Amino acid sequence: MSWANDTVEFMSDPFGLGNSFLGGLSKSLGLDNNSVIDRAQGTLDDVLDYSKDVSRTNKGLYETYLDKMRGTFGTGAENYDATVQRLADAIGDGSDLTGFNYKGNVNDFYDKFANQRAQQAMNAISSNAASGGSRFSSSYNDAVAAKQQALQSEEWSKAFDKMMRDRSQQLAEWNAGQSQKQNYLNNLGTLTGLYGNDRNQLTDALGNYYSNMANQNNSDLQVYSDITANKANLDSQRKSGIGSALGAIGSVIGAIF
Repeated sequence: MSWANDTVEFMSDPFGLGNSFLGGLSKSLGLDNNSVIDRAQGTLDDVLDYSKDVSRTNKGLYETYLDKMRGTFGTGAENYDATVQRLADAIGDGSDLTGFNYKGNVNDFYDKFANQRAQQAMNAISSNAASGGSRFSSSYNDAVAAKQQALQSEEWSKAFDKMMRDRSQQLAEWNAGQSQKQNYLNNLGTLTGLYGNDRNQLTDALGNYYSNMANQNNSDLQVYSDITANKANLDSQRKSGIGSALGAIGSVIGAIF
């Protein structure tokens, strides 16, 4: 057994130069992969740092994009719901769709002194009839009836004219109000549409932002995973490479001696 051990020791270090000699010999023969692995590990670290820089740059661009979209469309998007409610309130429940409805009547416009003026006219007729002695004649009664009818017709005509003037004024005011309301509804509808577009634009921007961030995170994860796997593989090669290098050196020495 001592002979076998001596043989192995001689084959490993025939000149008694130690492991330093073997290490130098393996490097000179290109059999030591430590330096290659070191360079590969360094390259992977550089790639990782570069990918992190790219990721930070991209995410910064996404944040800038979102801030700009919020600055452009954020206010309108925030006002959309309130404007829709204002429009709904302005339209109402449709109860005013029946059109103009005038509620006045002739009786509302009779002069409060009309009866007094009629009584004064009757008194004048009675006085004239009494002085002529015909107060109870048929001509007197006819005159009284005619006068009463004329007075009533005159007062009714005045009241009717007043009512029609009032109706015309109310109708003009109603039409003006309807025109103003329609203009208000049109303007409010236009504003609602603009705010709705702002909300859609901001919603799309948020969707793009979250999608880009998710894609970037997935890309980062893939890069980190690939680099970690490659570095682990290089570490494994480093460990197995030492043994193979010594084996190769032993084969070279065996061939020489």
